[in-house]
Amino acid sequence: MESDQRTSGPQESMPSGQEKHIQQTNTDLFLALARNSADIFWLMTPYGDFGAPDSSNWKVFVGIQQAQQHQSWLDCIHPLDNTCAQSAFMQAVQSRQASETECRMRRSDGIYRLMRLHFVPVQDTNGQIYQIIAHGKDITEQRHYQQMSEEQMRLALGAAKIGLWDWDTRTNHLTLNEQCKILFGFPPRHTVSYEQLMAAIHPDDLDQRDRAIQEALREKTEYSVEYRHICPDQSIRWITLRGRWLYDEQGVAVHMIAAVMDITALKEAEAQQLAAANKMTSILESISDAFFTIDSEWRYTYVNPHAEKLLGKRLADLLDQPIAAVTPAFADPFITRKFQLAITTQQANHFEAFSLPQKKWFEVHAYPTPEGLSVYYQDITERKRIERALRESELKFRRFVESNIIGVLVADIYGNIYETNEAYRAITGYSEEEIQQRNLQWTAMTTQQYLPRQAQAIEEFLATGVSKPFEITIRNKQGQQVPIMMAIAQLKSSSTLGVAIVLDISARKEVEKQKDVFLSIASHELRTPITILKGTLQLIQRRMKRIASSPDTTPADIATIWQKNEDDLNNALRQIDVQARLVNDLLDISRIAVDKLELHLRRCNLIKIIQETIEDLQATSPGHTLQMLIPQDQEIYVRADPDRIGQVINNYVTNAIKYSEPEHPIRIGLEQKEKQVSVWVQDEGPGLTADAQKQIWRRFYQIKETATSANKQQGLGLGLYICQTIIQRHHGEVGVKSAPGHGSTFWFTLPLAPPSDPT
Repeated sequence: MESDQRTSGPQESMPSGQEKHIQQTNTDLFLALARNSADIFWLMTPYGDFGAPDSSNWKVFVGIQQAQQHQSWLDCIHPLDNTCAQSAFMQAVQSRQASETECRMRRSDGIYRLMRLHFVPVQDTNGQIYQIIAHGKDITEQRHYQQMSEEQMRLALGAAKIGLWDWDTRTNHLTLNEQCKILFGFPPRHTVSYEQLMAAIHPDDLDQRDRAIQEALREKTEYSVEYRHICPDQSIRWITLRGRWLYDEQGVAVHMIAAVMDITALKEAEAQQLAAANKMTSILESISDAFFTIDSEWRYTYVNPHAEKLLGKRLADLLDQPIAAVTPAFADPFITRKFQLAITTQQANHFEAFSLPQKKWFEVHAYPTPEGLSVYYQDITERKRIERALRESELKFRRFVESNIIGVLVADIYGNIYETNEAYRAITGYSEEEIQQRNLQWTAMTTQQYLPRQAQAIEEFLATGVSKPFEITIRNKQGQQVPIMMAIAQLKSSSTLGVAIVLDISARKEVEKQKDVFLSIASHELRTPITILKGTLQLIQRRMKRIASSPDTTPADIATIWQKNEDDLNNALRQIDVQARLVNDLLDISRIAVDKLELHLRRCNLIKIIQETIEDLQATSPGHTLQMLIPQDQEIYVRADPDRIGQVINNYVTNAIKYSEPEHPIRIGLEQKEKQVSVWVQDEGPGLTADAQKQIWRRFYQIKETATSANKQQGLGLGLYICQTIIQRHHGEVGVKSAPGHGSTFWFTLPLAPPSDPT
């Protein structure tokens, strides 16, 4: 220290013999602590010079050789922190109160460590400062630990742009993570209610969203729904919501958890990137340190100001008093045993303990001394709270991973897989044992055409630590191609290890494919009848003009032309019927999609419906034989919509005609059981494969054309799907029995109407 600081310091006075004894006793107490402490202690004069340097553990920290070279303790302080350290020392000297600061100190290996320094002035009986106790605690690792786990989870979810929500149905409390609020257009600190989110759903998507969630609740399955969300700024985003209900022991739904992703870019077919920034906040407050000593009779002999504060007692009320009497916190049996163990073994004892009276956690370091025990302790309640919060955060993330809403895997850029959840294994088809035993690599599952896109994502991951969600196709265990959407984020800074979020998008891709096929078929099927109609009418028009322009036309010629026109008009009417059927199918599909397919149920005779439908079909298809194998003089009543049941029978028979040769009869039969009746239509057509029998009830499915009959029309692939929907809404079932080369039998069932059922 500079010489002018000496002159500005406190005036020295010659201590008496008793004062020297007290000072020496205090010094001995300090040295007993310093010899066994993991922290740094040293003594200084009020002018900043070292006091009793041979007895401090200063040399252990800075190194013996360096300690001999240093003329001042400030020499090992980082140059940028020198001023604040010197100011804290001067504050303790001038205020006669302990002061503290944080600064970087150079260790014996040349590495700077973040330290919390305390300067404690020691006064004699005349109030003069004769010594400064300097205490340094290494808090480098503590700072690092506070940020690591929480930040990793935030980084992974934020990078993948996945939001998480948890709706407690009992309290109507909605919990959203920051990313989820951002996805919905709200500030991270904004409180969002479930009602707000419901009100922001686009009106056209509300029914679809509610149906998906209610169906999942009813069936106890996962739900997945896409809808438009109206943000507070009135912008519209497409959101995909995938989650599940959680139930209590009684099976009552108590939570709805979900993963939320913004798929606006995919819907609009343009690259958009949401700017998501995770703001780090410090949750660790400074922890006060305390120190006291007790004698062999467990009485306080010294207490520093921080201990007074933590214990809630004044120094005068503590000195020479038994710890059990004045501080019940340290009379706890657990703490007492630890103190006794340190005295008995004469070894330092470090432990953590919870004080029930104070409701605080303490980290305690007990050091045995010849006189009794020296105790250094600090309040770690805040650190425990942070640790608990971190564990809860990790538990929430683990709960999300194990909920298997979406696939999650931990892997590196070289393809090595370290951990997967059940959802990811379901996508790939491999078990956990197979992934480990076969040494499978996630990069090797990618199909050839998507390898460049995968490589681009890995480069982005290495450059920025994250990759935007990208789409690729992988091959599962069965060799089938599975389209997925994937996003990757680093687990640790500058690491090749990352956590990947994987979503199976097969259903969406299949819908997109079906729409493309449907548009192609619809444009062809709707245009063909119009072309035939136009040609027919033009031909009739030319004939009529020829009659009008030829004065020599005989009655026989007119009759011939009239007959041709009549035949052509009948053909035109049939094309109009085809057109009408196609349009009606489209209208029915539209009604089914919005749940507006109306049924007018009444008690009706099923045999009469079959007879009337077959008679109409026989008149329009005279080239085929339709055999009705039903009782003619019997009545079988069902509660149904006659027009819709006739539509199903018409579709079954029309399909049979379409795939049968004219010389092969088509049979229509009926079989009555105890509570239901079954109607079947049998043909001798080419039959169906086992795979086709599973697929024919889907929308837009097309059976490959055969060469067994001429003049086949493909249709829109909607008829059987509509039939299935109609019968299901009548509480019946549909099915088919078939084999390639042996024809097909399509059937449906209906419940019989009770005899007392009103008309």
